[in-house]
Amino acid sequence: MLVFVFLPTLVALPGWLRYEASNPLNFADAMVTLFIPIRGLRALLNAFQAGMDAGLLSGLMDGLLVYAWFSSRGDVATRRQRMLVGASLGAAAGVVAVVVVLAIQAFRGGQLVIPLVPIAFEIGSGAVCGIIAIPAAVRLLTVRESLPTIDVSRTRAGGSVSG
Repeated sequence: MLVFVFLPTLVALPGWLRYEASNPLNFADAMVTLFIPIRGLRALLNAFQAGMDAGLLSGLMDGLLVYAWFSSRGDVATRRQRMLVGASLGAAAGVVAVVVVLAIQAFRGGQLVIPLVPIAFEIGSGAVCGIIAIPAAVRLLTVRESLPTIDVSRTRAGGSVSG
């Protein structure tokens, strides 16, 4: 779930870097240059806050979808199939998040505007985050066989083995 919240925040980084590289004050004034890291942190925090709700909802939905998939069908055999399952379930979670956010906007009485670029970004980032998150989900959801145990009474330390 954390992947869905934090990874889309990094998309704001190239825009901020482009702005800082084209800002002439960065190269003319030392005080402005000193505050570049703070402005970068602020840009990342603003991007995180803007996408936190949808990312959290997408992450929760992806977790539920992955759990439902593995409960009903079990593990997939190959890495390629795992990536495909992760991408499709992540994209489906992104679609659910978009529908829920649009429904909340409609219920609040605001004007229902369907922004195509943010919707495409949410679905695409859901697919990418699903691919990244699926290996950890597989490790958590697969049941491993129990390790063999050693019967201490039958060893030399236990004293019952002669020889």
